[in-house]
Amino acid sequence: MQRSAIATPGSAVKPTKMALKRQAEVFKALGHPGRMAIVHALGGGEVCACDLATVAGCAASTASRHLTVLRHAGLIADERRGQQIFYRLTCPCVLTFAECINRVDAGEKVQTLRVACCA
Repeated sequence: MQRSAIATPGSAVKPTKMALKRQAEVFKALGHPGRMAIVHALGGGEVCACDLATVAGCAASTASRHLTVLRHAGLIADERRGQQIFYRLTCPCVLTFAECINRVDAGEKVQTLRVACCA
């Protein structure tokens, strides 16, 4: 996977078309409340797939589809341990972005930061 350059405050690095497409894939994967609930649950560490349907508030088959979308977007990874599958976040900075949204919604002034957190 090719990564675009990271801009520092004051510089104007234009992302490549490939980078824009990749970013759109990630935002699309995050574009469902059930998937966001899963991402937040994984923010605390690994979670068994058997618990994620409850977290997402949906049937196990729907949770499985949500997990597939998140995995294909590269946001989560899974590991089988016997009969169980455990999921973890591979891009935890999405939770930082979610927190930024919460702060803006609460009327807080947020600072613009450019950090290469998932390198």
